[in-house]
Amino acid sequence: MSVISETAWTGQAGGVPAAVRRRAESDPEQIAMTFVDYSTEPQGRTRDLTYGELDARVRAVGARLRRITRPGARAAILCPTGVDFIVGFVACLYSGVIAVPLSAPASYRHNDRMALAMDDCGCEVAITPRAVRETVAEIPLAAPVRIICPDEAEPDPAAPWAPVRPQPGATAYLQYTSGSTRRPAGVRVTHRNMAAAASQSVTGLRLDEHSTIVSWSPFFHDLGLVFGVILPLAIGFPAVHMTPLAFVREPRRWLRLLSDYAATHMLCPDFGFDMCVDRIPVKERAGLDLSRLFYAGNGAEPVRARSLARFTEAFAPCGFRASAHTPVYGLAEATFIVTAVRVDREPPVCSFDRAELNAGRVRRVDDTDTRGLTMVGCGSPVGQDVRIVDAATGRQAGPDDVGEIWVRGENVCAGYWAQDERAEEVFDAVLNGDEGWLRTGDLGFVYGDSLFIAGRRKDLIIIDGRNHYPTDIELTVEEEVPAVRSGNVVAFSIDTGEKEQVVIVAEIRRDENADLGRLRAMVRRAVAAHHDVYVHEVVFLRHGTMPKTSSGKLQRRNCRDRYQRGTLIAAGDGSGSPEGTG
Repeated sequence: MSVISETAWTGQAGGVPAAVRRRAESDPEQIAMTFVDYSTEPQGRTRDLTYGELDARVRAVGARLRRITRPGARAAILCPTGVDFIVGFVACLYSGVIAVPLSAPASYRHNDRMALAMDDCGCEVAITPRAVRETVAEIPLAAPVRIICPDEAEPDPAAPWAPVRPQPGATAYLQYTSGSTRRPAGVRVTHRNMAAAASQSVTGLRLDEHSTIVSWSPFFHDLGLVFGVILPLAIGFPAVHMTPLAFVREPRRWLRLLSDYAATHMLCPDFGFDMCVDRIPVKERAGLDLSRLFYAGNGAEPVRARSLARFTEAFAPCGFRASAHTPVYGLAEATFIVTAVRVDREPPVCSFDRAELNAGRVRRVDDTDTRGLTMVGCGSPVGQDVRIVDAATGRQAGPDDVGEIWVRGENVCAGYWAQDERAEEVFDAVLNGDEGWLRTGDLGFVYGDSLFIAGRRKDLIIIDGRNHYPTDIELTVEEEVPAVRSGNVVAFSIDTGEKEQVVIVAEIRRDENADLGRLRAMVRRAVAAHHDVYVHEVVFLRHGTMPKTSSGKLQRRNCRDRYQRGTLIAAGDGSGSPEGTG
C-alpha cells in the first residue's frame, strides 16, 4: 500500500469515516473488526462488525451528534472494548466533534479520573452503552452532559452522507495521558497527526491491507486506539480484539487468537510477553501456530532482553521467530511511535558500563562484564527527526552522551488542551534555532543506528552526587531476587531530612511463601553489590496493588507519594501502611 498523504486523509471525503464509507459501498459484508468476549463464555463469544453495519450505525450516531451539538464540541467516549466504542469514535470524526476516549465507567469504583478529564475539556456529550447510562448520569461533573447510547441509535438508510470536512490542523480527538508522571492532561491529536501516524506505520511497521492484528490494549490508551482502531480502519486490514481483563486472566487466549486468525502483527507492553511465558504451561502451547507473526511489537520502557529471550525460547516450537521481536518507542504526545526496530531484524541487545551511564556517558562493554547493564535498542526514527539534547543547555548532546530525547515531525501533536503554558514548554522547544521540538522528558542515547531508553528525567535518583536510573536498580532486583514479580519493582528516592535515601517497593510472586525479612536482605545485598547504594527501606506489596498506568507502566511518583502517605497495601497487612524494614 502506498504512503497515506495528508491530502488524501483530509480531502473532501475525509479520513477514517471516508475509508469506512468506501468499503461499505464496495463490499458491505467485509469484516472490519472482530470482538471476542470471554465474560460469559470461557471459550469466547465472537462478534463480527462489517463495514456495512459500521457505516450505518456511524451515520445514525453522527446525525444525532450533529443535532444536539456542534463541530468542535467535546464528546467523551465511555465504552468498553467493543462495537459501541468504534461506532462512537468514528461518529465523532464524521460529525466534526472532538472525541475524548476514556475508560468505561463502573458502579463499583470511583470514576474520579474520568470526571477530571471530562471537566478539563468541557465535555458536552457522553457516548456510552445503555447498560451503564445511569452510572454515567451519576458521575459528578461541573456541567451536565447529554448522553447518547450507540446501541439505541436506529440506523436510517436514507440518512445523507454529509461529513464535516476535516481541516489538517483541527483537533480530531483528545488523548488523555495515563498519568505515569503527573496529573493527566489532554493531548490534542489533529487530523494531520493521524495521517502522519498512519503513513509512518505503513512504512515502519510494514502494515498493509493484507495484515492482521490481534490486540488486548485498551482503546482509551494511545497504543490501543491508534494500533487497534485507527490503523485498521484507515488501511483496511482486519483487527481482532479482546479486553485487557480477558488477557490478564488467561494469557493463552491471546496467543490462541494470534494462531487462529493467522495474525501478522501484535503490539503490547513488555510484561505481556512475561505473562505468556509464566502462565501458559508447555502442554497448553501445543497446537499454537505463530509462524505468520513477523511483527511482535514491544512498546514498554524498558524493554527487557530477558523477556525477549524467554518468549522466543518458550514459543519457538510454535513457529515464533526471534526476528519478529520489534521494540518500539513512542508516546501520546507524538501520536503513536517515534522509533522502531526494522521488521525481520533482531533487536540490538548491548551492554554498557553502568557507572559511565550514571555519569551521562555511553561506553560499550563486553556482554560478560559484571559492570555492564544490558539494554535493548528501540530502533531508528520512523518518518521523523530525533535528537539527544543536553537538557541543561538546550544544545545537542555529543555522540557518546546521554541526554533528553527530543522529537520533531508531522506526528508531534498540537499541545495540551487548555494548558498553553505547559504546552509551550513541552511542544515548542528550540534546538539550533529551529522551533517545534517536542521535549519527551525521557533520557536516552543513540548507539549504532538505534535509540536506547535510559529512563525518565523526573525519576532520576541522585545519591551522594551520583546519578542512578531507577530502571537499572529495578532490573537488578528482578534478576537477583527470583521471588519478585517481573515488571513489578519500583525504585525511588526520598528525603529523610538528613539525606536522599533509596526505597524499593515490589510485589512477590503469588506462588511464593517467602520469609520477607530474608527477601529484604537479598534486595539490599543485590543493590549494594551492583550499585554501591544502601536501600533505606524495602516494602513488599500485596499481589496486584502496584500503582500502574492504564497501559501497565509503573507509576514511580504515585508509588512514592503513596509510600510517604502510608497508603501502600503491604503484603500480609490489610491496613495499608508499609511494613517495617525488618
